Parts: sequence; structure tokens; C-alpha cells
Amino acid sequence: MSNQYRKPKGAPNSAGGQYDNKPDMGLTGLPDLDPVSMTISELTATMRENAVREPRVCKTEQETLRLLAQAATVRIEPSGFVLEDEHGEVVFREINDGPMLDKTVMRGDKRVRGAVRDVLRGRLEGVPAADRRRMVKAAWRAATPYERRRTIDASPWRRYVPATSIANSLRRRKDADRAAQVLIDLHYEDAAAAANVIRNGYPGPGDARAAWKFINYTKIERYDKDVVDKATGKIMHHKGDAVREMGLVNKMVPGTRRYELDEQGRRVKVPGMVNKPAAKGMAARSYLRMMFQPTNGVPSREQTKQIVRAFRELDDAPDLQAQAFWEMCYGNGSVPNPHGDLQFAKDLIRMHGKGAGVDLIDGASGARGGQGNMARMAAYHKVLSPEAARIFLEMEPGDARVAHTRRTRRVRNKVTGVMEDRLPARLTEMRSFIHAVYEI
Repeated sequence: MSNQYRKPKGAPNSAGGQYDNKPDMGLTGLPDLDPVSMTISELTATMRENAVREPRVCKTEQETLRLLAQAATVRIEPSGFVLEDEHGEVVFREINDGPMLDKTVMRGDKRVRGAVRDVLRGRLEGVPAADRRRMVKAAWRAATPYERRRTIDASPWRRYVPATSIANSLRRRKDADRAAQVLIDLHYEDAAAAANVIRNGYPGPGDARAAWKFINYTKIERYDKDVVDKATGKIMHHKGDAVREMGLVNKMVPGTRRYELDEQGRRVKVPGMVNKPAAKGMAARSYLRMMFQPTNGVPSREQTKQIVRAFRELDDAPDLQAQAFWEMCYGNGSVPNPHGDLQFAKDLIRMHGKGAGVDLIDGASGARGGQGNMARMAAYHKVLSPEAARIFLEMEPGDARVAHTRRTRRVRNKVTGVMEDRLPARLTEMRSFIHAVYEI
């Protein structure tokens, strides 16, 4: 650990990024640590204990009723609910980390329900996105079940609703087709929000039809609005129509329903119009395909939970966590960047009762070339800490294999400078997902 103390950016009479060579500054009061005899969990026990935040305190039902009786108006601000009397004086204001009003009592007040409707159904023009998110979160806490369902179905701010609440609501719907359509509409409003709903359990094991409806509809690029010919005024493409592009299609034998074959028995390809594949939502569709169309190596839900628990034990050692994930992706080859006593860490995890997850990780790492499907499922459950994700992305791929896809990408040749059509490298989609989720 360095003894240099870093002045924070914007500190008085200083510039950000400077260091003071004062060995004791910032280090007083820390416990004595012996890195030789202590485990990773013991070394970081104090840090993790101090990192736990206390839950926010709520007013009692009687206190909330008394405050509502004194208030003439109720409105919602980014910090929470604000109660004002008839003179415009603030009776109570919810602040960050301060006491909140009782949500059960709030739902029974007409003024509160009106304030909730104004937020969840309003346009909120001129309000910054961060403030909108906090206002919707506050309104959602006091919303009635009817208002919550209406928000999920039609509100312009449903992207800010907790993904767990949306997943639970859609899972309980009797109209499965309508629930799947809500997820599709949310995908085109905010693909990240829809992906969070999918990772929170909808579509679930019994919702295969909804999963394939989402996959088949969103895998194609579609027009987001009507395309009108300026000369004639006619609509050329309606909103939701598939975007077409020139590609290669199988040639049919004239007058038959058979494909024409060449000398090697392969189908003859000819130029033709095809649907343009959509890049948005690729990770979410890949996750659903592995759940509802599993191939070799895709772990079950219980196995995935065991892997997640095992990786969580390495959160305090990002280099070991990244190395374990790299070996799961590419096998037990030589790791070119970080090193560490990975086997020792695995033994410690087994001692803490997480041996089942370690055995799955070892099995994937011992497979020839690794087990990409298991690694992708682990990545979609965000098993890596932010620092471990950064370390993993800096590590070179363990092989030069390409992805199992026919969709090529335009890439510039670094030697000739010419654009070429190439198949993406193996696990490119997973790496892109990690880049996006961890904002690296």
C-alpha cells in the first residue's frame, strides 16, 4: 500500500491529482493487518462491515396520519414527498437517507394518489433524467396496485420502474401475449431496462412462448416510425415493418419447392433481399436462447446459482476472480497477464461450503478450449466485480476461434487498410456485454 495521500479534486488551495508525502495521513486508525497469516475475508472484514448501509427509517402510521392531517397539498420532488400547509409552509419533506412516510398510509390518501398520478402519467418536461428517475422511484413506492399495473402497461416512465417489479407483474399475467408485447415495447424504449427484466426472471421456465415471441420480433431491425414518400405522400414503410437489405439467399429450382444444389451438394447462393439483423438486445436474446434452446455446456438455473456463489467469494481478489473466469472461457492455458494462487483460493471457497460451484468452474476450465456457454451465463449474472471485469477485458483471448454465426461484420484490415467482411471472434458478444454493463 502506498503511503502517499491523494488530495481530492477541488480541495481548497490544491489541485486534483496531487499527492502529499505524509506517511501517516489517511492511515491513522486502521487496524494492524498481517497479510501473511490472514485470509482475504479477514483482511477486508472491517471494510465490508463499514460499507453496509443502515436501512432508512420510516415514520409510524400515527406520525404519518398526523403529518397528512396538517398538510393541504402533497407533491413529489426528486428527494421524495413534500407536504405543505395552506400557507405554503413545508410541514414535512423527505430527504436522502432521512425518515420516510409510511407507504401503507400514503396509499390511502387521495392527495398522495393524485401526486403519484401526476408523476407516473405526466410528461415531466424540463426535468433532468436523474431527477425523473428519483421522482418515479418515490411515486412507485406509494402507488396502488392498479396504478402500478397501469404504469407498467402504458406509462412513458416505466423504464425507471424496478426491473424486479416489472418481471413479477408480467409473470403473473393471464394474458401471456400481452405480457410479452409489454416487454417488446419496453425493449424499444430502453433496451437495458428490458434486459434487466429478463435477467430478473421474465420470461421464466413456463413462458417459452413469450421468450420466442421476444426473440423472433426483436432480432430483426424495424422502422421506428412511418416512412413517407415526400413526392407522393404515400407511406412506404409502416412503423414496425422489417428493414430489408441486400444479402445472399438460397436459390430455388424453378417450378418446385426444392433448393438448387451445386456439385458438392451445397445450396446455391444468389443475391436477394433479406431482413436486416438487429444489434440492439443481442445479449438479452442470447441469454433467452440459452435458457429455452440450450446447447452443450449451458448450466441449469441451480448450477448457475452455484457458480455465482463461488465467484462472489473472490470479490475481494479481483485478479484471482478474473483468472478463474478467463480459464472458464478458454481453458487451463497460460494466463498472459495477472497471476495468483487460484487453486489456494478455490480450496478456501470449498472450506466455506461453496464446493459445488468450484467443481463446476473446474470442470469448465478443464474442458478443451474452455466452456463458453457456461462463461456467458456467468457473465450475464454479473459474477465479476468491476475491477475483475476490467482485468479480464485487458487479458488477451486464449485462442483465435470465431463465433458460431453466419453474420459477418465490416472490419478494417490493420495491414492493408481495406474494409473486410469477417466473422466475429468467439465470446465477442460476451465481452461487449461486460463493456456495457460495467461501463468500461
